[in-house]
Amino acid sequence: SGSGSGSGSGSAGSSSSANYTADEAEEEAEAEAFAEARFASIERAFAAAKAKGVQSSTRLVKELRALFMAGTFEVELIDDSLLVWEVALHDWAFDPSSPLSKDLEALSEAAGDLVPLILRVHFSADFPFSPPLVYVARPTVRSEYVFDGALCMEMLVDWQPQYGNVESMLVQISAFLAHSGARVETACKGEAAAAGADGEAAATAARDSARRAYEKLKAFHDKKGWASAGGR
Repeated sequence: SGSGSGSGSGSAGSSSSANYTADEAEEEAEAEAFAEARFASIERAFAAAKAKGVQSSTRLVKELRALFMAGTFEVELIDDSLLVWEVALHDWAFDPSSPLSKDLEALSEAAGDLVPLILRVHFSADFPFSPPLVYVARPTVRSEYVFDGALCMEMLVDWQPQYGNVESMLVQISAFLAHSGARVETACKGEAAAAGADGEAAATAARDSARRAYEKLKAFHDKKGWASAGGR
């Protein structure tokens, strides 16, 4: 009977091992398919940008590939456009002691799925010589340093070409949001209205609002400076 028990235990162990291996193989296949889809999107976007003569196309592809290889941030191209990205920042992208990280963690737990903060990034055709338009697309975030999704952050308001390392820029934005007292506003009428509106129209409105906010921030800080105005 001892021998039979040992045999049964071995079979169970083998079965468990086989199942675990099968699960790993499935996850690996899904990850490979995801990566292939992302790189295919980059290739389509690059071809389209080159055909249009977009000066920054080669630079942006290099930045994208570096981000994908590093795996630090999740990036998706909108409509296969090399000039429009969405970057997902999950709760672990922020200081775990920050209100923003805790808010996103709570939202994810309530939803039963990961709920990230989404940045929308619009690049110029001559990036990094002209600034990108970077704003919080969703969920709505409230902070004395966030205006219509625009960030009152010196590097984004008073852009310099040397700021053009996108991964470094995203790291600094994550740190800025975490330490600016930003909170997720879950019950926002504007967000509910946008959800029911035409997606493209809502995205255009959000982009235009953020652009106007940056114009006001630049005018303010051109006049007041940064240190005296308490800018970051």
